[in-house]
Amino acid sequence: MKEPQPIQQILNPVASKLATPSPTSTTQTGSEQGQQSQQSQASHEAEQRTRVLVNMLFARFKAIYTHKFASAYATTEEVKLAKREWAIALKGFQEPLLAYAVERTKERFAWPPTISEFLSVIHTAYRAYGLPEPRQAYLEACQCTYDPRKVKWSHPAVYFAGAEAGWYRLRTEDERVTWPLFEKHYVALVDRVINGEALHVPEVVMVEHKPAPALENLMRSIAQELQVSEEQVAPHLYYLHKTAGTAIRAQYRARAQQALQDMGYQQELPA
Repeated sequence: MKEPQPIQQILNPVASKLATPSPTSTTQTGSEQGQQSQQSQASHEAEQRTRVLVNMLFARFKAIYTHKFASAYATTEEVKLAKREWAIALKGFQEPLLAYAVERTKERFAWPPTISEFLSVIHTAYRAYGLPEPRQAYLEACQCTYDPRKVKWSHPAVYFAGAEAGWYRLRTEDERVTWPLFEKHYVALVDRVINGEALHVPEVVMVEHKPAPALENLMRSIAQELQVSEEQVAPHLYYLHKTAGTAIRAQYRARAQQALQDMGYQQELPA
């Protein structure tokens, strides 16, 4: 299977046409400038990116399908309306995924694809890279917010998107808040995967339990003095695993001291 390329590389022959303003582009009014919230600004920028991508797609389709594409849209108004519908349908999809879909589309369709046909190709693109679709990824992440590093994820991108969105937020906040946040991070990770980056969920490092050297030395010393095995001494030194300075540690120490004295040990145990 041929690897996808960024759309800008695919569109070199028609790149000069992208400088032409889109018929569907909009300009902010003076009253809006400097007044938008960060969220509104991000939304506006996303819409602008989508319009640019739609223009790129239309330019690419025109180059691939020539007169077949031109015959589909007889007037400027039809082109404008078509671009608007495509922009709505492709909102949220990023360039690498669309680039992949363009390459697969020209292999599958002799005529320009409809929106539904193009979306179906995009969905196969997710599968081609072993990725779940964004909505499936979101639901998977929401179901695995506890101990996420111990989960067998369908793809590491789901884990990293969940981590970026915040496991606590995914667990406690409303979907209207967490879904857009997760989707934003996930589509960015999808881009990275399609561009060849390998993602790996960090492994949980199991720390091997080893008694501290001081505890080992004390256990050995007491066993030698009493001429018993270390296994007989070890249960009495359990108190050393408790937090220093706490009442429970003092209580366990007192019991250990008495038990070892009964066995003939005359030294004071460390606090």
